[in-house]
Amino acid sequence: MNQLLGLADGSVIWYTPCSGQGLVMRGLEGPTQTVTRGMDIILHCRYDLEAGDRLYAVKWFHGTREFYRFQPELQPPSRSFPIEDVYVDVESSNAEKLVIRHVVPGTSGIYRCEVSAEETFETDYREMNITIEDAPMADPVIYNIQSRYAIDDELRINCTSFDYGPASRLHWIINGQLKSDDDDEVTLYPTRWRTPSAAVDSQFVSGATPEASTTIGLHIKRLTRQHFGSGNQLTVVCTASSIGSAHRRSSAVKAVLDEGLSSRQGPLVNPLRPSTAAPTAAGDKRRSPQTSTGGCSRLASNLVAIILTTILLLALFR
Repeated sequence: MNQLLGLADGSVIWYTPCSGQGLVMRGLEGPTQTVTRGMDIILHCRYDLEAGDRLYAVKWFHGTREFYRFQPELQPPSRSFPIEDVYVDVESSNAEKLVIRHVVPGTSGIYRCEVSAEETFETDYREMNITIEDAPMADPVIYNIQSRYAIDDELRINCTSFDYGPASRLHWIINGQLKSDDDDEVTLYPTRWRTPSAAVDSQFVSGATPEASTTIGLHIKRLTRQHFGSGNQLTVVCTASSIGSAHRRSSAVKAVLDEGLSSRQGPLVNPLRPSTAAPTAAGDKRRSPQTSTGGCSRLASNLVAIILTTILLLALFR
């Protein structure tokens, strides 16, 4: 009777006690949790052969399709039968170990290890299910945020996630409150794809593993006291997750409310309008400029006198 045995690394195997048969399947070991795109997986097919019996072949199937075989009588003993989305490392695989590189969602499915004995012609197998999910490559990055803000300040920041396709879905969380994508303060920018051969926008290039950069913006025109939570702090979190995946990455930043920031900055001055001089303080000995017309009257009188004197002198010397 098969027994379920848990291992220290979290994986499980189906264990069959020895019963004197020529071939005894000990179990199939592999990941028990969801695997993320881009990782490698290693499967171990455990079995025992009766003394004097020999291994005929170990065959691996994805669903019903054989994709790898180890047969000691052949040279080389390892043979690969390529199928889509299952990339076997033949050099690292052997009679009991199978290595699959750079898994993608299409790598998911039922894997079967089938073992055949040479002398007794016995054949037995074990199966396990493996699930591959997409996930962002790294935590998203928040740009352009300041460490301090004042009431009525403007907040304009961006968050970008870099991924293998498909692109991530980004969201803002402000002081623990999720911002809806259709919020007027939220901007969703087009996803940009980059392939080794060319850069393209918003399209998948067949046969390539593109890198995608996805950006979301947040624009709050005027910060109010309600934007700052306990401790006068504004906590901004950007989350990134792939469609259909439970894996999520996030980045968080904090800014504090500076009560004196506005007063230190002083009032804004409109360069199109002249500033108004402040009233002279009482007791200030400096005098403000005053407008007077007395000087102009005296100047006109002197000018008339000079003209009359000139006319008189000209008349005397004729």
